Amino acid sequence: MNTTLCRIVVVAWLLVPPARAMGQAPALADSERGALVEPLAPGDEIQLAFSREPTLGGDFPIDESGTVVLPLLGARSVSQRSPAELKRALQAEYAQQIRNQDVRITMLRRIRILGAVKNPGLYHVDPTMTVVDAVALAGGATEQGKLKSVRIFRNGQEVGSRLDLNARLLPQLRSGDQIVVPERSWFSRNGVYVVAAGISAVGIIVARAAP
Repeated sequence: MNTTLCRIVVVAWLLVPPARAMGQAPALADSERGALVEPLAPGDEIQLAFSREPTLGGDFPIDESGTVVLPLLGARSVSQRSPAELKRALQAEYAQQIRNQDVRITMLRRIRILGAVKNPGLYHVDPTMTVVDAVALAGGATEQGKLKSVRIFRNGQEVGSRLDLNARLLPQLRSGDQIVVPERSWFSRNGVYVVAAGISAVGIIVARAAP
């Protein structure tokens, strides 16, 4: 009897999926996973920094054919490789070219930041940067900027609903993304003054009407 019971317990334990380890990060959403594995695109850059030969470093752009020309290595096609795979391959190639020297490789994605920011234009962001970081890179929002209704366009389509930059979860940036910080409405920018002027006008009318 005890042997049969033990067998039942073991089978049941094997059929139950293992619980997530305490503290383990949740699985990435499809949109975030796509941002991490998506190959670099024309207009993106690869940033290199050499520990002993700083003059070799710099930001190297990817041309329209998906090719980048790197110091010591020459032309390399990057359009079919994920950033992680590409980084490993370049580190291996540089390890054969130079000795006793560290090479820091950073993939930079090109995005456009428009709207009510102080310095709108094209920017290159590294994988650690969020939408908030990107807006800060453009000098931050102007006084008219509406940070609770930021829009992101990707391949001509808006990504999700309008974003609140104070939210905890924001989409990860991809090559070619366009961030638009809208302006607050005229009333939201001037409502306080309008109300104050209205109160002042009412006070004047009441004062004049008084005997």
